[in-house]
Amino acid sequence: MELLSTHVGADFDALASVLVARRLHPQAEIFFPGSREASVRRLLASGFVEFAELRQRQIDPSAIERVILCDVRQRDRIGRLGEWLAERPEIEIWAYDHHAEGDLEIVGGRVDSAVGSTSTILSEVFAEHGLIPTVTEATLLLLGIYEDTGALTFATTHPRDLDAASGLLRQGGDLALVRRFASAALDPERLDLLHQIARALEVHRIHGHRVGLAEIDLPSYVEEVAPLVSKSLDLFGLPMLFVLFGFEERVLVVGRGDAPGVDLGQLLGGLGGGGHATAASARLHGALVEVREQLLAELQQRLPPAARARDLMVEASVALDPAATIEQAKERLRIGGVNAAPVLDGEGRAIGAVTRQLLDAALQHGLGARPIETAMTQDLAWVAADAPADEVGRRMLALQPRFVLVGDSTDGRPLGLVTRMQLLHYLGARLDLETEAGGLSEGAGALRVAGAREGNPERHRAARREAAELLARADPATREHIERIAAVARTEKIPVYLVGGFVRDLLLRRENRDLDLVVEGDGPAFARSLGKALDAPVRVHEAFLTAVIRTPGGEIDVATARSEFYRAPAALPEVASSALRQDLYRRDFTVNTLAIRLGPLSESGAPELIDPFGGRRDLEQGVLRVLHSLSFLDDPTRALRAVRLERRLGLHLASETERLIGIALKEGAFDRLSGARLRAELDLLLGEEAVALPGLERLAALGVLGAIEPKLVHDRALIPEAETRLRGALAAWDWYRLEGLTEPAVDLAELLGLALAIDLPLDARRRLADRLALNGGPRARRLGVAEAVKDALAALAENARPSEVSAALSGLGGEELLLVFAATDETGRSWIRRDLAELRTIEPSIRGADLIAAGIPEGPALGSALRAVKSALQDGELAAGRETEMAFALGTVPVAAVGEEAL
Repeated sequence: MELLSTHVGADFDALASVLVARRLHPQAEIFFPGSREASVRRLLASGFVEFAELRQRQIDPSAIERVILCDVRQRDRIGRLGEWLAERPEIEIWAYDHHAEGDLEIVGGRVDSAVGSTSTILSEVFAEHGLIPTVTEATLLLLGIYEDTGALTFATTHPRDLDAASGLLRQGGDLALVRRFASAALDPERLDLLHQIARALEVHRIHGHRVGLAEIDLPSYVEEVAPLVSKSLDLFGLPMLFVLFGFEERVLVVGRGDAPGVDLGQLLGGLGGGGHATAASARLHGALVEVREQLLAELQQRLPPAARARDLMVEASVALDPAATIEQAKERLRIGGVNAAPVLDGEGRAIGAVTRQLLDAALQHGLGARPIETAMTQDLAWVAADAPADEVGRRMLALQPRFVLVGDSTDGRPLGLVTRMQLLHYLGARLDLETEAGGLSEGAGALRVAGAREGNPERHRAARREAAELLARADPATREHIERIAAVARTEKIPVYLVGGFVRDLLLRRENRDLDLVVEGDGPAFARSLGKALDAPVRVHEAFLTAVIRTPGGEIDVATARSEFYRAPAALPEVASSALRQDLYRRDFTVNTLAIRLGPLSESGAPELIDPFGGRRDLEQGVLRVLHSLSFLDDPTRALRAVRLERRLGLHLASETERLIGIALKEGAFDRLSGARLRAELDLLLGEEAVALPGLERLAALGVLGAIEPKLVHDRALIPEAETRLRGALAAWDWYRLEGLTEPAVDLAELLGLALAIDLPLDARRRLADRLALNGGPRARRLGVAEAVKDALAALAENARPSEVSAALSGLGGEELLLVFAATDETGRSWIRRDLAELRTIEPSIRGADLIAAGIPEGPALGSALRAVKSALQDGELAAGRETEMAFALGTVPVAAVGEEAL
């Protein structure tokens, strides 16, 4: 028995290649081992093509002698057929496939990954055998080619695909039918999914690539979601996009993109999936967050750098001879028009570098006739030619050199160098690309549409007076921006409003330079006009009618008026068109619904204050009030935001607002809130020093903190241990900033998150980490913080050796180190100060290469010797210097491990 088969979830390319391959293998029986895509089912239901096929129950696996696979060579993508092949390895396997990956041993057929579809391969095989496809076969092959090459537009499309399509058209292929079945219109369900992708979209920077990522939680499996990913990729102009569709404890990952040098099939192959260079997918078991972390880890490991040092480097236009005098070197720099240059010896090895500033200082000291070595620095920054551009940037930031040498630092002969200007040109071009593509750095916004305003002459006169008084409180630069906005609004004849926090902060006399605008009309068009008037870059999200204008004084967010509604408690909002009043009504609290109309203005030329929901009254009374009774059921994160604003602005929650938080707690709205959203809002609260502790105490009193983790609260109050730890952590944070420390890096929200968890039992810490959807390093730190701090404290004894203390502290992150600082006594704090200021900066002047040259072979002895030298230097038992350090290092190595050179 011969079987002619393909992969589970057969698409047009799979269907076409199976049906057409019948002509090459007339004795074979057709067997589809799994489902077929909905578009394929629609085609078959139309009656366009009919064929006989076997069902699984009709097949005797022991009778199978040959299997001809089409569009697949992976065992785990062919369902039950893969199990039969594993049970009977003697079965002969043929394949017609264009995928690069495959784990089955093929003895016949044709595999060619150069083309964009298997249908192209079958067309060519037909031509070689002198076979002419029927009109039906030609149309099926056209469907396969058009689907797998994106209508001949994907980067994987080969000229042979075009040749094959051209030939099929001449043979009667029906493009009208291709258009009908290969490009179906979006139904309401998939249109809704497209909007969900847009709302969930976030963009990560990985090895210089902009990678879009969106997570969609589905109640059940939805077919034909891959075209939505392709549409989203085009919509946002991203080089790569991955969308994770979660359903029934499984996750479908769909990837699309055409970044040069990136093969999505290979990327998702690491997760058990596969596909083409520009289109791939994978199915995994697990939660969305878990798969997201797997995908990000895979991308971090497998994505090649977008650019490497060799791509950025240039030849040194000026290279100095070490024999030149300082005066001669300065003249060489002047003639060459550069501010810095390497110093190369007679063999082309870099031995130092000089800058104009160094040479000027030397000249001021009367050293002009001295050799250049007098002024040059020998502290050179090197990167390998294959080093990613991001690493070049890190070297620039770490050492602040004028250039980074490219090549092997041990050889010393640079291939070229990357100057600050080259790096800035690269970064600037990348930013331009993002601006042109509407690059996103956060989840995408939502559709915003037009509105209207109410009228009352006397009220408007008062509103204009109030608005003028308020705008006079803004700083001069911000007032100038507001005047430009009003002028553009008059020119464009579009109603434009300042809204939200900026207006609120004007009333509170708080500084705020970020302007939020709502436009009753075409927001992106207005933003472009305003960007020209301000001579500032504009980033437009055309699909959502929003834009961001970046100015030196702050950002200007532009949106078209919109409203939102929620299908379910704790769900993300959905968007509908609205007037200004509706746009303001969608906001969280009355104090954020204030607006100032900037244009087109009335005959008096004055702006107007608009206060439809009593926000100014509430500010005057010091009250924070939600706008409607379902506010916290719709979005429970507003409870955390309420506490943050209450503490930051010096307001108090209205009694009705407190009651509504209680109702949301009783209704379990917080239980339905995703860990990622809860964590994001909690981090915002913890990230404000003045707000964090009183905010947590308020959340405990309201019952919200207990809903997050019961063991954090006792009798509606923060547990004493947590309060003590938080106060100590804040004091340590103050010390850290007063000392002007920047290393190790410390994030305040992470510091206080660890302080909050450190005294909890391990099961409560694990529960809290689960609730906040923590993964990877953040989760490990949250679970292990108590033990890490305890171990470090044990090392801070008064009679401890400095090297032992430094070793104990070196493994701690900045947040853990501050928790140790807060928990120890003055002796321990002295150790920490000494470690940061002195001990961890001590490094041997010798390197591994020196010891190897002295005869110590690479291996454990080498590392042990270097560590021993560092410890001796830290403990004051060894005087710094190459000779003393080398002698000490050799003395620590067993004689058997030392080569003849050292002896």
